Amino acid sequence: MTSLQDHMLAHIGAAIPDPIIDGRWYSGTGKLDKISYVGHHLAKGVLVRYRDHRTPDVYHVFKEWEGQGEYLNRNEYQRRKAETARAAQQAAAQAKQDRADLLAKLNVIWQNAREADREHPYTGAKCIMPIGAKQAAERHEIQPGQYIGQGDLLVPVCSHTGRLQGIQQITPTGRKFARGSFKAGLMWIGGGLTTGEVPGRLYITEGWATGIAVHMRTRNPVVVAFSTGNLLATGQWARKRYPDAGLVFAADNDLGSFITVQGQQVENPGRYYATQAALAVNAAVITPPMGQKGDWCDWHLSQIGQIRK
Repeated sequence: MTSLQDHMLAHIGAAIPDPIIDGRWYSGTGKLDKISYVGHHLAKGVLVRYRDHRTPDVYHVFKEWEGQGEYLNRNEYQRRKAETARAAQQAAAQAKQDRADLLAKLNVIWQNAREADREHPYTGAKCIMPIGAKQAAERHEIQPGQYIGQGDLLVPVCSHTGRLQGIQQITPTGRKFARGSFKAGLMWIGGGLTTGEVPGRLYITEGWATGIAVHMRTRNPVVVAFSTGNLLATGQWARKRYPDAGLVFAADNDLGSFITVQGQQVENPGRYYATQAALAVNAAVITPPMGQKGDWCDWHLSQIGQIRK
């Protein structure tokens, strides 16, 4: 009979070595962090549903009993069910405590961080101001084997009520790490809706650097969503908070990139998710006027390059 690991290797090319089967979703660690899964003990045996986040709309299902045609006896099923319930309760309590500990540590790091250098290598290379960001004053170990380096940029990810819930760490070489929770998180750049080239307009971008570039070009406020998957939630928050605002999604133009949505291949995920969000909240979508893959920060850089020629 095929094992869960063999099933994963055959379908997504990687496997979780020791999965937790307790009815909750988990993600792998290290090189397996793009895999998430949920497992259940059923009367027939174990059922696991999993996916690779590089193809977010494709799910795979492993059934332990396939080919066996046998059921667990009632006592064994009840034993596994009770064991699963205990494990789930313990895992939930531990996960809640781990999240609280990490958030407390991130708050201390943020409070002790210094003002970001205007000439930080990352922002300097992109010709943007480090608006809203700070810089780590020293090296921090936030979890075993995970560090924030001295001089790394710290971009705050806030809840809809303005509380810090995570930090995007950006190294001088541009590597990015998500620390804490990014779910439904956002960041506000700029002033109020009365500012900017078009009063009453609010831009929404996927990335922080893109948001800075849009704000520098327009002087309008910008909300950063931090991911394509969060564009809709950010748009819904903005529409509820500012019902009369002119919302504009300044989308990434992911030419040549493809995703699978409900079994169909879709090109340009940046524009696709921005368009879906815009339709839901009565907003507009703009993409950079470039004939190649890029975002509005890339366009911003190209314009500076033209001026310097």
